[in-house]
Amino acid sequence: MSSQTTQGYVEYEAKDGRAYITINRPEKKNAMSNAMLDQLIEGYHRAEADDDVRVVVLRGAGNDFCAGHDMSELGKEYGEPQLDKNGKPRRPSQRARLQYDKMYINRFRHIYESLKPTLTLAKGYTLGAGLYLAEASDLVIAADTLKLGHPEQKLGLSGAAYFAAWEMMTLGPRRARELLLMAELWDAQRCLDYGMVNKVVPLDQLDEAGEEWAERIVRLPRDGIIMGKAATLVAMESLGITGQFSYGHILHTLATNIRYDADEFNFMKAKRDSGVTKMNKNQKEFYEKKD
Repeated sequence: MSSQTTQGYVEYEAKDGRAYITINRPEKKNAMSNAMLDQLIEGYHRAEADDDVRVVVLRGAGNDFCAGHDMSELGKEYGEPQLDKNGKPRRPSQRARLQYDKMYINRFRHIYESLKPTLTLAKGYTLGAGLYLAEASDLVIAADTLKLGHPEQKLGLSGAAYFAAWEMMTLGPRRARELLLMAELWDAQRCLDYGMVNKVVPLDQLDEAGEEWAERIVRLPRDGIIMGKAATLVAMESLGITGQFSYGHILHTLATNIRYDADEFNFMKAKRDSGVTKMNKNQKEFYEKKD
């Protein structure tokens, strides 16, 4: 599976008890379009249906794992913009937002609840949706080049994250709030110290480290692997972590419909007026002045 599109593509290969799913858009730091996210889930469906696959190895082509969702699609995910009687863009309805956000979060839930364990090999930029992919995985080995975070929180979300419950369990409430409110990038050592990743290795040893752990998993019995993951999901449910998939999309829908006051950075207006590249520059300058 690779079905290339103008928005990039996702590769799938199964061999030796492993399913390798590779996000392949290195020229955009593996930022994922909706089409690519659908391809990703298609890969998980294939892995789950293949009895020979005992572990999914999720990775990114090039120097980065995934820089998040393709920002060029922001503002269009809820449908094509509608104009009012005066020709001005209307905000998407709440029902359109909820419908999309529920579909979006269910992609990550599918990975999180997959009975085939996932080993993610993270490197370079691992941001936003890319961070959700890592958080939805069972194990994460990181390269020493890792730059992990939720910088998209500065776009106005301010803490409305799909995996907030998981992050609070892993980091504790205060560090989780720091991750979201400060929207800074954390390096590999900090992520290891805080429990966001299992292991850190030099970049040139990342694939080798992944193969070593994948081989140890595929030597386990098929039933044991599935029952172990099922037991993990039951434990997560008992801790209340899985609840984030029931309410996460609602909070995200509310957060994407906020009102910006005159002295606040309105990223949607800036994107519309200036484009993605200039918007990022203007946003950086705005927050640097505030800081």
